[in-house]
Amino acid sequence: MNTSTKTLTRTGLAVALIVAAQFIGKLLPAGAVLFGPFSVNQLITGSLVNLILILSALVIGLWPAAAVGVLSSILASIIGVGPIFPIITPAIAVGNCIIVAAAAFLSKKDGVLKLPAVAVGAAAKCAFLWATVPFLFRFIPEIKPPQAQMLSVMFSWPQFITAAVGGVLAMLIVPALKKALEAR
Repeated sequence: MNTSTKTLTRTGLAVALIVAAQFIGKLLPAGAVLFGPFSVNQLITGSLVNLILILSALVIGLWPAAAVGVLSSILASIIGVGPIFPIITPAIAVGNCIIVAAAAFLSKKDGVLKLPAVAVGAAAKCAFLWATVPFLFRFIPEIKPPQAQMLSVMFSWPQFITAAVGGVLAMLIVPALKKALEAR
C-alpha cells in the first residue's frame, strides 16, 4: 500500500474512532458528576477524543491529524453527538488543531511524546476554549446567563484535564503502536 493510501486510511479510521467515542459518550449516564458541571461522561469522552487526536498527530502526521480534529468536530455536530449549539463547533475544531499541533511540534524527532508536550498542549487547548466558547455564547439568544455560565465551565479547566488524560494515555500507547505499525 502506498504512503498516501495509508495516510488517507488512517485519517478516516481516526475520524471514525472519534465519532464512535462521542457516540459512546452519549450512551453514558449524564448524571454522574465529578465536580461542578464536570461529569464522568465528559471525562471519558473528552479523554478518548484527545487520545485519538494526539495519536493521530504522532502516527499519521500534523496535517492529517488536523483534518481529523476538524472533520470529527463537524461530523459530531451534524449527526447530533457534538455540542448542543453548533456555533461553537469551529472553536472546538480549532482547539483540536491546537492539541494536534502541540503534540506534533513538541514531541521529539523520533515521535516520542513527553510530559511537557502533553502539559503545553492541554494548557493551550484549554486556554483557547476557555476564552472563545463563552464569547460565542453571547451570540446565542436562547442561552440564559446561568446556562451560559455552566456551559462555559465545561469548556474551561475540564478541557485541561481531558486533554492531559488523553496525552498521558497516548504516552503509554504510542511506543507499542509505532512498533506494531513498523512491523507491517
